[in-house]
Amino acid sequence: MKKGEIVLSAVCLVFFSFMFYEALELRGVGRFGEVGSGFWPLLSLGVTTILSLIWLITNLRQYSREKGNTAEEPPTPEAIVEAWRRRRKIALCSVCLLGYIIITPWIGFILSTIFFILTFVLALEEKRKLVLIISPLLITAVIIVIFAKFITIPLPRGVGMFAEFSRFFY
Repeated sequence: MKKGEIVLSAVCLVFFSFMFYEALELRGVGRFGEVGSGFWPLLSLGVTTILSLIWLITNLRQYSREKGNTAEEPPTPEAIVEAWRRRRKIALCSVCLLGYIIITPWIGFILSTIFFILTFVLALEEKRKLVLIISPLLITAVIIVIFAKFITIPLPRGVGMFAEFSRFFY
């Protein structure tokens, strides 16, 4: 257990707790029997806050158990290469997310999400063709059904011909 994992879990707990506190202001007023616009952020942030707390407690327990048993060994060349590969994956995934955020207003939610999921899965070095074909389409369709149709949250449509394309679906 590395101290970095404890720090990361503590940062996540603080961040999600703060976001939950801020989301309390989102209590939307709806008709009787409707969930309201603030329910979903509160639900998701509440769950992530609880999971972050569990993660922190688990990391602290594991660290206290391993504290006396560790003997520092220099990293092997394989471990260094594996650490570099993980950092490269994280960087590629971050670039994918940044690109997704930038292009979504212009080409709309549908196309940008399909491209994002495809590039994200490729950045994670997925090789199975079925996963590469099905996952972007299925995940995008599920998100559209849940958010655009069921909850009726407007998703970005894009500009020009991309907006016309989006109108076919929502």
